Amino acid sequence: MNSAFRTYPLRWVALAAMLAGSALAFLQSLDPMLNPDSAAFVAIAQSLLSGQGLRYQEPLIPGLDLYAFRAPGYPLFLAFGFLLGGVTAVVAIQGALSGLSAALVGDIAGRLVGGTWRVRAAWIAFALRMAWPDAWFHSALLLSEVLYEFLCILATWLVLRSIDRREIGWTLGAAAATVFAILCRPVGLGLALALGIVLLARFPRAAFAYAAAALLLWAPWPIRNARVLHAAVPFTTNGGATWWAGTTDGQVRPAYDWMGRNVGVGEVGFDRHFRQLALENVKRDPGAALRADARRAFVYLGPIRGRQVGLWVHRFTMLFALAALFLGAFRRLGLPLGIWLAQGAIMVPIYLIDRYRFPSDWCVIVAGAAGMTALADRVGPRRAALVVAAALVLCLGASWALSLGMRPAP
Repeated sequence: MNSAFRTYPLRWVALAAMLAGSALAFLQSLDPMLNPDSAAFVAIAQSLLSGQGLRYQEPLIPGLDLYAFRAPGYPLFLAFGFLLGGVTAVVAIQGALSGLSAALVGDIAGRLVGGTWRVRAAWIAFALRMAWPDAWFHSALLLSEVLYEFLCILATWLVLRSIDRREIGWTLGAAAATVFAILCRPVGLGLALALGIVLLARFPRAAFAYAAAALLLWAPWPIRNARVLHAAVPFTTNGGATWWAGTTDGQVRPAYDWMGRNVGVGEVGFDRHFRQLALENVKRDPGAALRADARRAFVYLGPIRGRQVGLWVHRFTMLFALAALFLGAFRRLGLPLGIWLAQGAIMVPIYLIDRYRFPSDWCVIVAGAAGMTALADRVGPRRAALVVAAALVLCLGASWALSLGMRPAP
């Protein structure tokens, strides 16, 4: 290995990646409000800045004040970014966080692979995450994907550091990152479960500290919801519409349209109404529900059937993640595999689209790096390099060939 890459200096890698990340976020020249959900996040952030707290009116449901319809974490982040300099500041910060995520993913891969291949695994995982197209696409939009992914990665890195150093202080930081992740997306419960199990197995004292700190930090949100909504709302009240959409054609907009015509039902009433409809749909046709779950599970595996050229990175990485399974490297990957499975187990039965999968892709990247180093350990670095190069050409060629059938954007 080149002498410049004999170590993985996390601080310097993180600094360079953050600067590059901010630049990449702007170079795409995307409209930050490209996704309709962005308008809702901005509305909540503006309500916070005006002193109205988290009370706001959903652009798609005018005429009704909402209190917990969406998770509060990302709007809080947006409000902070707006104070620093508006949308420009938010995009710059998100780009930097995406770069920092890449640096931390590299360090996580190195820690998990360990041994003589530690540094190589770190650089491979870092390079893959820096090349991940979805990361940079989402960093330029006012959506929670990049922030949520960063919090998941940070919490995982802090847990590994806590275990290595046998210091509970790092675990408390992991608890804070986990709770913020849950307040961005309730699917963060899967992250909390996976991290808690690993801590319980490898550092039991820290596991109890992690659980206690997480509960204390999360408690104000459901307590506040109980006071303002007079009902038990542990996470959000939008879950009913999402779950209902997952039992129909996957379109959430009709649920919002119904809410707009029936504002008298109220926020909690919306949640109960659509949850009941979802249950009735499942009972009426359990086979259809199982088929929908199977389709979402296939989506969670990755963009296998997608036609964008940029998907070569995901296909290339998944190929070596599967290689890790056959080469025995998965014995070192219990934590990222557990996080990937736990979050998927929450999303697949309810609702899942491509952008919801992205914050779990870093687990695939770590597994891919482990697979490449396991191959090098098995057949030697030179032969492994030839196999990697051949796989790279294959994935690039296949993705390019598939993209030929795409229709040009209108």
